[in-house]
Amino acid sequence: MFTKLLLIFVLSASLVAAQPNYTRIRGAFGVEIFGIAPKGAFTAEAAFGYGKKSFWNVQAGVGAVSEPDFRSPSFSAALTHCFILNPYRRKTCIPQPGHRNIETYFEAGLGSFFIDRYDRGLHSGANGQQLVTPAGMAGLRLDLVTERWIYILKLRYTPPLIANPLASLAGFGIAMGWR
Repeated sequence: MFTKLLLIFVLSASLVAAQPNYTRIRGAFGVEIFGIAPKGAFTAEAAFGYGKKSFWNVQAGVGAVSEPDFRSPSFSAALTHCFILNPYRRKTCIPQPGHRNIETYFEAGLGSFFIDRYDRGLHSGANGQQLVTPAGMAGLRLDLVTERWIYILKLRYTPPLIANPLASLAGFGIAMGWR
């Protein structure tokens, strides 16, 4: 059900937000809720490997775990490839903040979060949680380009590749980036 709604949203949003160019992002700071973060995380990201219709993005974050008896933070990381939607007559990496302010991307990749599984105490028993929890990622990324900043909204579907009690199936993030 969620994937059907996401697909309908992506297809309808791509026609509305079509632009002839896309904007190169150097870096961004933001917040992610669920997804590859067990509860939430503060994130930093950087884009690289720009092509005519796509770029790579790396993200790292520090966050919290969704259970109250964890004392140490969780660490998350992701590597995604972002494909610009509706590539009709687009040129690469020429900023056009006055032309179309919304840029839409399909984002796909891998992510994971890392926790200290002995955080509850060495003798507390097994809780089924893995140290590293990899997840696949697919989603929609919307960039609002202004003269100075780029505001980013990410909606992600993140199915875990290893079953565990702390992983979530979906998440979203907001960030503020610069060129």
